[in-house]
Amino acid sequence: MNSLPIKSQWVEKLQKGYPWVYTHTLASTKITAEPGDLVYLLDGKKRPFAIGYYNPHSKLACRILTLDIKTKIDEDFFLKRFSKALANRERRFNVPYYRLVHAEGDHLPGLVIDRFGDSLVCQTSTAGMERLKPLWLRALNKLLQPKQVIFRDDVPSRQKEGLGCDITAAIGELDSHITVLENNATYFAAPIDGQKTGWFFDQRANRQWVAKHCKEKSVLDLYTYSGGFGILAACQGARTVKLVDASEKALALAEMAARSNQVLPACEFIQENVFVLLEQLREQNETFDIVIADPPAFVKQAQHKGAGLRGYQKLARLVSQVVAPSGKLFIASCSHHANVTDFRNAVETGIAKSGRKATFLYKGGADKDHPVHPLLPETHYLKALMYELS
Repeated sequence: MNSLPIKSQWVEKLQKGYPWVYTHTLASTKITAEPGDLVYLLDGKKRPFAIGYYNPHSKLACRILTLDIKTKIDEDFFLKRFSKALANRERRFNVPYYRLVHAEGDHLPGLVIDRFGDSLVCQTSTAGMERLKPLWLRALNKLLQPKQVIFRDDVPSRQKEGLGCDITAAIGELDSHITVLENNATYFAAPIDGQKTGWFFDQRANRQWVAKHCKEKSVLDLYTYSGGFGILAACQGARTVKLVDASEKALALAEMAARSNQVLPACEFIQENVFVLLEQLREQNETFDIVIADPPAFVKQAQHKGAGLRGYQKLARLVSQVVAPSGKLFIASCSHHANVTDFRNAVETGIAKSGRKATFLYKGGADKDHPVHPLLPETHYLKALMYELS
């Protein structure tokens, strides 16, 4: 196994559990390892103290797998990591629909696995985890015996790692949709052409919290995707629910969920750009008791943080104008480049610019199947806020 010498001032941070090694922390650039190769990390005295995988083509040159240098990175290594992750989820959820592996949060950098009963959707974002795929796939099969395994290997970060992008089935077929059971409701995920792995388990607890406020209320669910918030609101007795998304395919899955949960009469599906629709609703003086806005990331790169925060501010301003008196606004951000303080300031500025006064009710994050790495703020990415507006 090749070795990766680390500058002395960075060794202690890595020994304490920080999982990423950047190029500028390397003590030497004369490293013969190939992309995805396993390497020992060496301290200032050339002593190995960790094992990771290396990629010379990335600014994030190495991701640490273990601080135990006696560990063998084999099928059994992954079986132990998967077993620990599975036990963690089985303690918390009574149905097997959850994020099984959350990359660094489960000490498996570069790997995300979402479980949908007997189906698994996997995303590999690094050359190292791609090279290790035969090992972890065998471990996954041994542990769960899935009937379907889909590799959703089309994330943009793969290109930076020198990897191609593809969607394939390792086991079973590439189905257009698969069932999701969540909060006693039935949904449908799109593992092939949907966003991410096809579903967002991270919002599970937030959906449940919002839904309990929706009985006998009118609800506007913006960026509904395949109905996560809106369908549950209808299941909890919302009087009317308008579900809005730009994607026709996503709305088709939301409508399937409405039929499956027998709440179709309460639901209306609108294919439209959210900002355009909000202007129309304002002009029509139409308001809602509960407005939900769960947009895609507005801050995808650190250098765009300012523009992204202005986008959240604008969204909060427009949304506030269609919230009924004493109604509630729920708004979320999945942009890890904007911390909760930045996001909250942007939202509250937007609400104030709408002329409304807000009472803060709730702050949420990703659900418990998305563990946060204590040394990586990036894994604490999801922020959710709810307000009552005067």
